[in-house]
Amino acid sequence: MAQNIPPALEAELQKFDTMRKNHETLTAMTQGLQSEMTEVTGTLEELKKQPDDTVTYKAVGQVMFKVDKPTLTADLDDRQKTLEMRLASTKKQLDGLTEKLQELQTKIQLDLSKQNLRLQ
Repeated sequence: MAQNIPPALEAELQKFDTMRKNHETLTAMTQGLQSEMTEVTGTLEELKKQPDDTVTYKAVGQVMFKVDKPTLTADLDDRQKTLEMRLASTKKQLDGLTEKLQELQTKIQLDLSKQNLRLQ
């Protein structure tokens, strides 16, 4: 026996699915940014332990360039600040989307119970 889902509820379910996919994408993006932040922070910590005249290299693609430590440290500091801002922004978006998803899920469950329908 097929269940007839009202068009409005069907639209809500599609919206929920789209929001859930966006949530997954934002979660993956946040994890990637957090991983990069950990790498940059660790590199900066190790770099700061070294004397200023230490020979350092910067990888750009598959090529490594010799750079002085202060320049590399400044570049990494800038990258760390950029990552902090992007992480904060992404986490804020993720939190807002999580809240909206929960609200929509509650609404859908309520609408389904009113219609005596169950999703399988």
